[in-house]
Amino acid sequence: MQIDQNLFATLYLLGFNFLGGDLFSGEIAGIKGDMTIKLVHPPGEELKFVVELPGEKQMIFSVDRDQIVNLAERWN
Repeated sequence: MQIDQNLFATLYLLGFNFLGGDLFSGEIAGIKGDMTIKLVHPPGEELKFVVELPGEKQMIFSVDRDQIVNLAERWN
């Protein structure tokens, strides 16, 4: 997925590292800590946050790029 400059800047501001994922995985960016948060966009699917929790559990949230940009604008 090609991301626009606003989304790129927003992810950077929020502390994400860019993963350079392949087309199959759709991985775009992530944050690692006690849990890992990745922004993914698999082919033919919605943009999603994948939260990897300890114990190999996951939570997945569909998200719109505008939601991410709006969050950063309110946070900053």
